[in-house]
Amino acid sequence: MTRRIVLGWAFLALLGTAARAQIPISRDMIPTRTALGRVGLERHWMAVVPMEPTEKLIEISMADNLVFAQTDAAMFHTFDAETGRRLWSTHLKYPAADVFPASANSRMVFVSNSNYLYALDRSTGRTVWTENLMTLPSSPTACDEERVMVGLSTGLLRAFSLYQRDEKGLVVKDSAGQPILAGRARFAWNWQTSGPLTSRPVPAGRLVVFGGSDGRAYVALSETPKMVYRIAAEGPISAPISTYGTRTFFVPSADKNVYSVDLFSATVMWTFASGAPVLQEPLVAGTDVYVSNTAGQLSAVQVNTGSPRWSTPTHGGRIMAVSPKRLYLESQDDDLFIIDRGTGQIVFQPRDTYSRAGLNLRAYDLSLTNTSNDRLYMASKKGLIFSLREVGQTQPQPLRDPKAPPFGTISPEGTSMEPPSGPPSRSLLLPAGEAEEPKPDEGAPTGEAAPEEK
Repeated sequence: MTRRIVLGWAFLALLGTAARAQIPISRDMIPTRTALGRVGLERHWMAVVPMEPTEKLIEISMADNLVFAQTDAAMFHTFDAETGRRLWSTHLKYPAADVFPASANSRMVFVSNSNYLYALDRSTGRTVWTENLMTLPSSPTACDEERVMVGLSTGLLRAFSLYQRDEKGLVVKDSAGQPILAGRARFAWNWQTSGPLTSRPVPAGRLVVFGGSDGRAYVALSETPKMVYRIAAEGPISAPISTYGTRTFFVPSADKNVYSVDLFSATVMWTFASGAPVLQEPLVAGTDVYVSNTAGQLSAVQVNTGSPRWSTPTHGGRIMAVSPKRLYLESQDDDLFIIDRGTGQIVFQPRDTYSRAGLNLRAYDLSLTNTSNDRLYMASKKGLIFSLREVGQTQPQPLRDPKAPPFGTISPEGTSMEPPSGPPSRSLLLPAGEAEEPKPDEGAPTGEAAPEEK
């Protein structure tokens, strides 16, 4: 046994790995400091997901400074995104082959597994409530402080209220003035569209934005099932919709375009023709939105004008993270691909990082797109999670001003919720009163919530 393998075992033992974790360690599984340094990176942290020998890690996701890991045995683990410390683990009861990223607000974590939606206490992982959705989810969960929502394979977008309400519909508060969480799922509303909803819905204060496989981007009121307006693309919207500031959102479409829409005025401010279907979430960083299409072309587009600053081929690479000076992508072979953020010039091709730098990340076949900061996160199906950072970057570099008001915030002067009197470019605006509008289901779903936990 080589000295490197012995050191690897010793390092994993120091992580406090649970006894049930069985992680075979090989020489190539742990990137060396030298190989990382050749491409300007260093290890941020490493953690082991406790698993049985036959168990596999099948999903990692990130929300609000938490990293989540889900296994094919319905285990759900939560780690601190900046330290790698495992905070808690819980069992979701029903194993599922297809799982989706989780979401979190200040008090709870929401995740689906099989046809169930789980609300978990953010601090402890205790199950607050479980809801039988009666069908399989088809999108990640999304939440704010008031409600959680999830897209279903039947074309429904279903939302649940998170707090207890009195007979007048007002949120009940405790003696300290804090809202009291509901002990069970409380149905809020449904929106029925045609085709499975795979695009993650976007909470926006009093509004909610969601995209459908019918080529529509919908904007509806979040408190009552009332449609405000729709934007018509010419192809399905399957990737997540991204946002900029308090009122701009970007719609990626299979019609080869990305649309920039003003949330409050319904104006399509610009359309970027990418040349091929856009099936990845446009990633917003600073005043750029990075668009990657199925032809393997990555473009840096100015958020205010829609004009591309540069375009470069990535051969199908997927964006993992953006730092102040670089973009990091994962190639189809799970190698690292690095691009200069200012010019679009390729800094390291995948073959450079693998062959010349000696950085072998091919064992890490799970990764996520970090839409919050510059950290890179990847994991192996055997349960080893890695976080990387640029050399010397001890503090995360946020992609959005953390002090800025959240998307959907209405200015103190007030903003009209009504569509503009004149149609936007290309007549993409569809009046909310047309017969094609998705139908709100004002009745509660037939599935019963799990009994309230004591």
